[in-house]
Amino acid sequence: MKYEETWNEVEEYISRKVIREPPYMESALKRSINSGIPQISVPVTEGKLINIMAKAINAKKALEIGVLWGYGTMNIASAMGNDGMVTGLERVEKHAEIARQNIKEAGLESRVEIRTGDAMESLISMRDSREGPFDLIFIDADKGPYADYFRICLDLSHQGTIIFVDNMVWRGRIIESDSTDEDVIGIRRLYDELEKQDGIDATVIQSVGSKGYDGFAVIRVLRDTHK
Repeated sequence: MKYEETWNEVEEYISRKVIREPPYMESALKRSINSGIPQISVPVTEGKLINIMAKAINAKKALEIGVLWGYGTMNIASAMGNDGMVTGLERVEKHAEIARQNIKEAGLESRVEIRTGDAMESLISMRDSREGPFDLIFIDADKGPYADYFRICLDLSHQGTIIFVDNMVWRGRIIESDSTDEDVIGIRRLYDELEKQDGIDATVIQSVGSKGYDGFAVIRVLRDTHK
């Protein structure tokens, strides 16, 4: 059996045996597929990890960069009480509209605000208007500006904030120092940023499964950085 087949079967087995997603996730997935939205959300196992982390830190304010059809958004929002709020940034209006439909069907609309437009512009505006700080930040968007997103997210953080960043292994291509690919360059820039930061505690976990070979970073902010 090829490794890729094994990864997929193991992920399916884990998901079936361990992870219990609410019924609205299935209908939300179907709506996203029927709407032609790219199926590039984090795998179920990773989505559940984000949900558990949000519960573990008792997150009340969360920020998501890259909403797509709302899978990560719903995983975070469902981990909060009615006093929680997820602010989601999504560049594509069609994706945001489908996400809003999914979130409403899930009964989570009072805990979510989705803003459309350029994520960098939105983040700068949030920083300048002193929004936050956020307890949990999930970055899963275009890779080129990853380091820039991260730096501004630090300004929107407090001591103890967890920053979760997807696609940090990128099929192993992060070790290609001479790559001209904008995605690889963007992810490597974030690694350079993490290397020089002394106010964080971080790790990167390699992963395999239905999304192929990739990984994610989990970063804990060690001191108040909110501006």
